Amino acid sequence: MEEAERIGVSQREASFKNYTLLQLDEEFSRGRGLDIGARAWKGGNVLLFFCDVDIYFTADFLNTCRLNTQPGRKVFYPVLFSQYNPALIYGNPEHIPPVEQQLVIKKDTGFWRDFGFGMTCQYRSDFINIGGFDIDIKGWGGEDVHLYRKYLHSNLLVIRAPSRGLFHLWHEKHCADELPPDQYRMCMQSKAMNEASHGQLGMLFFRHEIEAHLRKQKQQNAKKI
Repeated sequence: MEEAERIGVSQREASFKNYTLLQLDEEFSRGRGLDIGARAWKGGNVLLFFCDVDIYFTADFLNTCRLNTQPGRKVFYPVLFSQYNPALIYGNPEHIPPVEQQLVIKKDTGFWRDFGFGMTCQYRSDFINIGGFDIDIKGWGGEDVHLYRKYLHSNLLVIRAPSRGLFHLWHEKHCADELPPDQYRMCMQSKAMNEASHGQLGMLFFRHEIEAHLRKQKQQNAKKI
């Protein structure tokens, strides 16, 4: 399905008609794409919510987004809850429940992604005045941290707090070979943290020792019988 058709479907489903498709023929850059989208809006000073496609959010979160931002005063950088790999959590792909039932905040199901700054709520005027994203950054990662640091050094109040209505859904992560070393390292660190908790990963790492122990226990019990 072409992008224009997707927008048409979304318009019918949401009964909302104010969509604009901006097409670019250039190398992918998340920061540049968001920057162009924010600057293209001509309908006044609106509240922007930068959100990736792998994010699940609730209506309550949108209220939180609105309440924690104020033009010229404050911007909101929520800490979202990031899912671990469901195949590892639930043990069998056939036992993985629907997405809505996976959105449980527990130490075994995910973690608070306190190192992520990509999801943010801020007014367009503040975004423009601060200089927007660094559009020279290509590919994955870095542009969100750069913007966050600019706000930290500004006169605006940066609100950073966990949000129970914002989830990062697990998905396979690929770190491209062409990324510069610093971006590649960031990508691999993110990939490792997304798989499972330290305890769960430890059990996987030592599974051969655990299985060997169980076999010995069975053999010893069989001898006793």
